[in-house]
Formats: sequence, C-alpha cells, structure tokens
Amino acid sequence: MSNDFTQTVAVIVSHVNSVRTIDRCLQHLLNQDYPLNLLNIIVVDGGSTDGSIEAVRQTERRGVRQILSPGCSEAEGHIIGIRATESEVIMFTNSDIYVPKDWVRKHVEWQAKGYDLVGGRVFWGGDKFAFAWNMPMQNAPKFIQQEGLGLGFSNCSFKSELFSRVGGLKNLRSQHDTEFAFRAVTMGSRMILDPEIEVYHDHPFKSYKLSFMRSFGYTLNHVIVMRSSYGRIVSGSGSPAMVPVSTLLKEWFLLNGIKVYRELYFKGLKSGIRVGLPEFLFIRMVSRELGLLIGAFVGAIRPRVTLLSISDLHGNRKTFSSDRNYSQMSNQIRLVGFD
Repeated sequence: MSNDFTQTVAVIVSHVNSVRTIDRCLQHLLNQDYPLNLLNIIVVDGGSTDGSIEAVRQTERRGVRQILSPGCSEAEGHIIGIRATESEVIMFTNSDIYVPKDWVRKHVEWQAKGYDLVGGRVFWGGDKFAFAWNMPMQNAPKFIQQEGLGLGFSNCSFKSELFSRVGGLKNLRSQHDTEFAFRAVTMGSRMILDPEIEVYHDHPFKSYKLSFMRSFGYTLNHVIVMRSSYGRIVSGSGSPAMVPVSTLLKEWFLLNGIKVYRELYFKGLKSGIRVGLPEFLFIRMVSRELGLLIGAFVGAIRPRVTLLSISDLHGNRKTFSSDRNYSQMSNQIRLVGFD
C-alpha cells in the first residue's frame, strides 16, 4: 500500500479513572509515524477522581486535547469527541490500549482504498486470565467478522461522513460500537479487518470469576445487539456472525487453545505473563468459553430483546468488579438455572 499522509485524523479516547494506563496509552498515540500536524488526539474524561485528569494535562502541550464531561457514559464521550473535531477520519481506542507506531497509518491506508470501516486484532494482556482470551492468528485480512478480529472501539476507524450517514452512535450501556458496526454493514458499508493491525489491551481480569462474568456479559450483550439489529441470530457471508460450529469444536477439543498458546507464549512472556499450558487451557475453558456459551444461550432464549436489555459491563463507568455488577450478572444466570 502507498502512504497517504493527507487525511486529517482524530483519535478519540473516552474514559474515566484510568491513571494506571492513560499516560502510556497517550505516549503510544503521540509516537505515531503519521504526521502529528494531521493528528488530533481527543480525550473525553467522564469525571475521573484518581489523578487521570492531571496525568492527561501533562500531554496537552504535545497535542492532546482533554474535554471534561463529568458523568458522561463511554458512548456519550465518543459522541462528544466526534462533535469536537472536523477531521476526515475518526479513530477510537481505549485508555488501557497501547497501539503500535504504524497504527494510524495502517488504518488510513485501508481508508484510502475505499473501505468505510477498518478494524483489526486485539492482543489480550494484563494477566494470565486476560491472556487466555486470545484467539488464533488470522493469516489474511477478512471482510466479515471473525473470532479474534473485530470493529470494537479499542481498534477501529471510519470516515467522518459515515457517522452522520448511518445515524450516529446510540448511547447504550455497553457495546454501542458493535451496534454501530452492525448498522453500518446493513447499510452497505465496506468493512476490512486486518490482523496486522494489532493493539495491546492491558486489561487484567485478576480472577476466574471476573473473567467468566465478563465473558458471559459480553456474549449476552452481543447476542442482544445482534437480535435487535437483525431480528435473529445471523450467520453467513456479508453479515456479522456468531462463532462458527467448527470454532466451538476446536475450542472444546482444546485445539484452538493449544494453537494460541504456541503462537503467543513468548509474546506473553515479554509482557510479564507466565502461565503453563495446563493452567492456560483450564482458565480458557472454565472462565472464557463457559461464560461465552452460557451468555449466548441466555441471549438466544430470551423471548424479547431490545437495545435497552443490554447490561452495563462497566458499572456506570466504575470498575467491573463492583458488587452491583456481580449481582446483576449473577441474577441473569440464575434465571436460567445456572448457579
């Protein structure tokens, strides 16, 4: 691909209380091989009380713009960021994501090829529980959603005109990025998911329980968004798909887990993650895959779903480990006999 250094780009980070990671996140964004005079980094803070605001202020002189909007949701923060820029390309990442030096450039190159939505891969780091969430590497760009690749706002871009053309973002409790991508695809937007556009997600789950509850909640919300968007759980070429049966079989016969471990073991070591294969497979099956299956089942058997049925995975922008979120998710599991 040829370089296209003419597009203005806005990178939007919507967060709250991210003092542990926000500075490192911004340093990676400021170290891009894309011209900084064409790059706008916008941080929307939803009311941090942990020192994040002061940490971001240290980077404002270098081109980071901080907008304070106490109480705003993550989705509202993204909307505020979009409205605050006139850049031609809109990009998103999270406050606990560290992007490579060529991240912006690779997204812009695909945009220049005529793709409306560009996504990539997330390497799950942070601890051994998050590490077990990684999927086998894809060997080429994909044009429909695949396990291990996606359009989540941790690693996503689109042209600014697409935002208004498809009706903007909805202020959902969670997964407003998924709903936006579904809506854009159903309206004919061209999508590309490039496995070479990989970001590091510094998101420790800390325990089997946290990993399981996040897996359950994420999958349940995904099914709800899918059913609300399409009226059914869809699969097939050209539309967002649930996990193929072949992938489930590979997971439950441990083939995917072994492949991931071999592919990413040394990358995990470089990130300070040490876990043996038996423990890795156990974490993967008990906390991630079991949560995924139960979440998909609960979402599929619900008689009626709307976007209002989506659960808040962030505890009103607090940590996911809050008692209220555990109670909320646990109650949904008990409703279908899983306790």
